[in-house]
Amino acid sequence: MKSPVLCLVLPLILGVWGLSIAPAHADTVLYDSSSFVTGQQSFVQSFNITTPGTLTVTLADIPWLDTISNLTGLVTTSSGIVGQTFTDGSESFSVAAGTIYTHWFGDAQGTYNIGVLGVKITFQPDVTPVPLPVPFVLLLSGLGIMLGWQRRPALNGTPSRVATTAH
Repeated sequence: MKSPVLCLVLPLILGVWGLSIAPAHADTVLYDSSSFVTGQQSFVQSFNITTPGTLTVTLADIPWLDTISNLTGLVTTSSGIVGQTFTDGSESFSVAAGTIYTHWFGDAQGTYNIGVLGVKITFQPDVTPVPLPVPFVLLLSGLGIMLGWQRRPALNGTPSRVATTAH
């Protein structure tokens, strides 16, 4: 296979392969930790969000020593509560840009009065995906122009462009 043909075929194959891939969604893990709860205890964590998106909070009772009852969480901003309070599990909230506060509460009840809970908070920004066909068409047209502008020798063996000099 000749080099110019390979230069045209290879981007086509890569482009078709790239179009079949699903768009990527990047979640940012803002907080992922476990905490000891002694008796009744509450926790708060603040985040500065720079763009609107979806905040997902996951609360889980980790079975060690005593179980945690009344495991509850909520998300607030300076203007009030976002959504509703939720219990053990995962909940997603639509949030705007600004400072976001997440709160979680638990009550360790049992022999030792100590329990462990896990908290994971992720954020996925609202973004508009960039379509791939337009850049792909531009890439192919650019490659076609580059191949079309290459110098090709004339049939009689002389260069196709003759340099003229002033005498």
